[in-house]
Amino acid sequence: MSSPAAALQKSPQAAAEDDTAYIQQLLDNPVGNVVNLPYRPPSNPFIIRPGLTIPRGEVISGNGTTLRVMSGYGNYRAVLTAPASSDLSGLTIKGVDFDQNSAGNPISGMCASTGSQNCLSPASPRFVLAVLSGTGITITQDTFTGTNNTNTVVTGGGTHNVILSYNTFSTVDSPWHDHSSVYTSGTNTEIYGNTFNGNAAVAAAVEVHGDQVNVSANKISGYYRGFNIVASDTVLSNNTVYAAANVVDLFSVTAPSLHNVAITQNSIQLNLPYWRPVMQSLGRAMPAPQYTQFVIYDAASTYPFAAISITGNKSIPLS
Repeated sequence: MSSPAAALQKSPQAAAEDDTAYIQQLLDNPVGNVVNLPYRPPSNPFIIRPGLTIPRGEVISGNGTTLRVMSGYGNYRAVLTAPASSDLSGLTIKGVDFDQNSAGNPISGMCASTGSQNCLSPASPRFVLAVLSGTGITITQDTFTGTNNTNTVVTGGGTHNVILSYNTFSTVDSPWHDHSSVYTSGTNTEIYGNTFNGNAAVAAAVEVHGDQVNVSANKISGYYRGFNIVASDTVLSNNTVYAAANVVDLFSVTAPSLHNVAITQNSIQLNLPYWRPVMQSLGRAMPAPQYTQFVIYDAASTYPFAAISITGNKSIPLS
């Protein structure tokens, strides 16, 4: 006889105006530590309110199902997260289509507090996933569509041995605001095989903090910048970046220095003629030439750089 939790995972669900309670019930009741989300296509998604809670380090298997943020929700911190004190060791999130529904939840820009609706603030960054603590965490084969936020996937300083792999990000960055689709901290993070599709996103695809990071074999297009590197002991290799204004920003803000960074075997393309009208449409001028290069050393850095290696990279010609 199957358990009630197993029956819940298998039961067909009719379309509803708000499926939040059902999805949270699934997350709270794994079967053998596995949550199997029933399949719903993009044409008939589960409609959810942000603030779903991950209770433990479980395996969330999406089976390709679509979770869409309900329209008109307003400000929020994250679609799916856990308290900072929660140990999410062993968490896997696989095969979920997260639709942030930015068209149904437009933003007006940045604001100082949540007192203003429909804007991004430190208290309302609109993350999709925020995983702050735990070891052996994997986020793989997920799709993030309709996103407009401060960051899409965030890992905290309390994470170790994190893998972000084979995910697809489709990003809107309008009106212009600070954004990185992936923002990681912690130690020993691997980011590989992901695809980032920006829509003239004046932003970065990946920003890494912490220590011991491997960023490889990712494909990026439509972003002003490919990578913000703030983590020492980092290898950036075999990535492909199309039509950027700047591919790598090295930013040293942690004592004693930003050190042991290897940038190697990447394929990169700069397309400044594309970005000039984009920046003009935002009322902004293109930065000075020293800031529209393959690799730049951020002028706002507060500590020196040491053992930075840039070798074996190649340019992709404009067609």
